[in-house]
Amino acid sequence: MIGKFIQSGLIKEVVYSCVILSTYLLNGVNRSYLAFLFHQLDSPGSSIAVNDEQKSWIAAFINLLSPLGCFIVGIMMDTFGRKISVQVIFIPFIISWLMIAFAKNVSMFYAATLIQSISVGMSYGTSIYVSEISTADHRGALLGTIEILFNLGILLCNLLMYYLKWSTVSLIFTVVSAATLLMTLILPESPTWLYLKGRKEEAIDTLTAIRCQDRDSIKTEIDDMENYMSSHVKTKLTQTIKNFLRSWRQFFIVLTMFILQQNTGYAILTMFIIMIVDRLHIPYRSTDVALLYSVTCSIAGFITPYVMYKFNRKPTLAISAIGMSVCAAVVPIYQHFFESYDEKPFSWIIPVALCLYVISCSIGVLPVGFTIAGELFPNEVRGVMNGVQGAIAYFYCSLLYKISPWYLTAFGASGVMWTFSGFSMLTALFSVFILPETKGKTLNEVQEKYFKKKR
Repeated sequence: MIGKFIQSGLIKEVVYSCVILSTYLLNGVNRSYLAFLFHQLDSPGSSIAVNDEQKSWIAAFINLLSPLGCFIVGIMMDTFGRKISVQVIFIPFIISWLMIAFAKNVSMFYAATLIQSISVGMSYGTSIYVSEISTADHRGALLGTIEILFNLGILLCNLLMYYLKWSTVSLIFTVVSAATLLMTLILPESPTWLYLKGRKEEAIDTLTAIRCQDRDSIKTEIDDMENYMSSHVKTKLTQTIKNFLRSWRQFFIVLTMFILQQNTGYAILTMFIIMIVDRLHIPYRSTDVALLYSVTCSIAGFITPYVMYKFNRKPTLAISAIGMSVCAAVVPIYQHFFESYDEKPFSWIIPVALCLYVISCSIGVLPVGFTIAGELFPNEVRGVMNGVQGAIAYFYCSLLYKISPWYLTAFGASGVMWTFSGFSMLTALFSVFILPETKGKTLNEVQEKYFKKKR
């Protein structure tokens, strides 16, 4: 069985995907890092003092320049290739973690998170590479590793921050970022990009090496690339703009999915979980609940590739979103009924609901949101469209993170969780009525079935 696994080439798809998507491990780290960072900076012995307004700016800066990163990676991917584009992602990560490690004031946190936000934005393009080196059957499961790596980043960060000082943890992730950059040297260039650039023989040789098969065995994939190329001329800037405008439906679907995904609250809860739990007034340490939450994230993440491989996108997303909506609603309902109690009974319901919430998110809302970005856009403008869409989405995230502390103060933890519940239900409706089904279809088949005008 192991021999068949290696011979099939799947092991290469898995290794390459894990290396390239390790950027999401670092994204998971910077999302959860702030929760414990703020907690440590609030302690009496902290050398740097921050207030709620400064916290909101630090949180907002983690995405503020992400649009710039999206534009950079979009242009680089279509111009210079997928491989070098993802290698560049790790450079701002290394610089920013070093700056945080030696920060002496709040301004250095501002600068470091701004630099880090560039890498966060550029990371959005890595799903393109995975989509182009994987088969239609494996693509969903491989993109599902985004969830595993993102959640492992959250868990790794929370474990380290639970026991170590923030500056020490920053140095550790400087080393991790540099080591991962070196690992990207083993990656091949995307066969699809090579084919689009007219380097057909090199593209075919690369594809046969990835699949560990001869040309005859991958003839279907070669024919699919050739058929696609024969129906498209080489694109100039004006043609790229026309192709972009023609793909407005794909753009609308992916952007709407990303905004809904953020409004369901997963990223906000991860970043501000300690602040939110503190306001629930349950008899548990907020740091312990945050650690339990991150452990649950990581365990749930390992279920994601199986779910994405086994089940269709639409029902998976709908069930996941409904589960999130119910679990998020449990928190304010519990608070409403037991608010007047000095010692609240069944207080374990709150952490259990939060854990079930993140499990529900992990099986659909989070991975499907990342997956369709690599599946819906047409080949000739996939890099540019991902860059533009990601830029808008990350700017929106920056706004969300900026207002989250204010929203929490104004409406309380119950108001925050009701908001998450409502948007989760909207996401379920989006899945049922708007989202195309892409499971098991090649990238070309997705375009032909859903977005090409019928003659």
